[in-house]
Amino acid sequence: MSTANLARILGANAIRFADREALVYQDRCWTYRELAAEVHALAAGLREQGVGRDSRVAVVAGNVPEFLMLSLALAKLGAVSVPLNYRLTAGELRQLMERAAVEAVATVPEFAPLTAAATATLPQVRRYALEPIDDAGGWIDVRSLIAAHRGARVPDAELDDAALQRIVYTSGTTSLPKGVMLTHGNVNANMYAQIVELGLRADDRILNFAPLYHVGGTDLPGYAIWQVGGCMVLQRRFDPARVLTAIEAERITGMVVAATMLDMMRRAAETTRADLSSVRWLIFSQVSPALFKVARALFPNARLIEGYGLTETCSGLTYLDEAHMETKPGSVGLPLVGVDVRVVDPAGNDVGVGAEGEVVARGPKVSPGYLDDPEATAEAFRDGWFHTGDIGCFDEDGYLYIRDRLKDMIRSGGENMSSAEIENVLADHPKVLAVAVVGAPHPRWVEVPVAFVVGRPGLDAADLIEHARRRLGGFKVPKEIYLVEELPTNPSGKILKRSLREMRPRLTPDWAYEDRDRGTGGASAAGGQHE
Repeated sequence: MSTANLARILGANAIRFADREALVYQDRCWTYRELAAEVHALAAGLREQGVGRDSRVAVVAGNVPEFLMLSLALAKLGAVSVPLNYRLTAGELRQLMERAAVEAVATVPEFAPLTAAATATLPQVRRYALEPIDDAGGWIDVRSLIAAHRGARVPDAELDDAALQRIVYTSGTTSLPKGVMLTHGNVNANMYAQIVELGLRADDRILNFAPLYHVGGTDLPGYAIWQVGGCMVLQRRFDPARVLTAIEAERITGMVVAATMLDMMRRAAETTRADLSSVRWLIFSQVSPALFKVARALFPNARLIEGYGLTETCSGLTYLDEAHMETKPGSVGLPLVGVDVRVVDPAGNDVGVGAEGEVVARGPKVSPGYLDDPEATAEAFRDGWFHTGDIGCFDEDGYLYIRDRLKDMIRSGGENMSSAEIENVLADHPKVLAVAVVGAPHPRWVEVPVAFVVGRPGLDAADLIEHARRRLGGFKVPKEIYLVEELPTNPSGKILKRSLREMRPRLTPDWAYEDRDRGTGGASAAGGQHE
């Protein structure tokens, strides 16, 4: 009998850890026995309405317990979850639901109008309410469904590793969203890798505020905490003061944060005096030296993990180990258990130590491909390896460094330059918290680098340019500086550079180069305000 079904994580634990806390949300708590009972009841209700093997159900919702219960109930039935980004428009959601051929969608009151608009021309799609919705839109209340089937027992569908568990649409950092197929085998392999790498155990309590529609919320480490009998403390969204309060009250041992959240937490800590000593690991990515110091001060007992992963690899691919978290700044570490990572040239050959090439990966955590997109699948998944589109290199100890996106190389006047190289130089400025560099169109040079910077109070754009000039060749120095309050990111904290390019025409630079000649010419402080 096949045992790959994700829902099995609740089976034995409902007995082994029956009265231990499994899930906490606001003032509500579910033990393992109670959580398993809720999932059984929901699965029974869905089955009665025709949801079964290979059915696809979309979810448009923030972080609520019923989101997680639904994902496990669907897995139990052998159905497929299709979590969608609630920041999309109704038209975009409708397009993704049609592409995934969903037969039902679940939402919460906050996004009920959006979901109703998205399904207005899809009468065949049933509507479920994860929380009660007060309108006449034909919503089937999930809580009532659970109550009506309480006490039911639904066997886990027999599934092998290749069975589809979820369709997750990419965030489209450089292209339009693609439907990444994640199998039960992928999710199980990821849980094992997270448990080994983080040393998860039954007394761990993770704080989860990353959106559940993304692998950052469900797989980092997400479901893995229930595999070991630990507890997930779920928050609807990120709020720095509430995060700090919850860490102390719930004795949180681990969590995942986006880089931009760290300074928000630092500021909140000035007025929210919370004991953060329980945190023993913290996962983030793209953290500047200044933000690393912030994290070190906030969480003195924690292993600070610079990580690297993708939706296609079911979250984390490499983690930086504790022994080198301060001695190898900028490294994303070593591959997780069960994963092979290489850096290759365009012909697929390994490059030498320190040489840059494309990062490729393989292993049971890696997706089999994109939904109904054989062309994109063939391009990214070839010769047994997933081609990430990221440029990286290994050091002499085998530690990986991500240098840039393959598609984010800036081509200026016949010169190729790495946006990551420029970002690293700017990030070394003591008042820079986060930075992103993109190529901007130029009539003479094709592209020039421009920088978007989140800084501490008092950061001067002209001073930042002088800092860059001391470290970079003239053609690499940004030609515009935009001081912004935050950078647009996807739920895992990756900066959305396409959004920055779209924002740029609406903003006035805080510093701009007077383009009289590529190598000479003065500079002017634009002194403009953001529109």
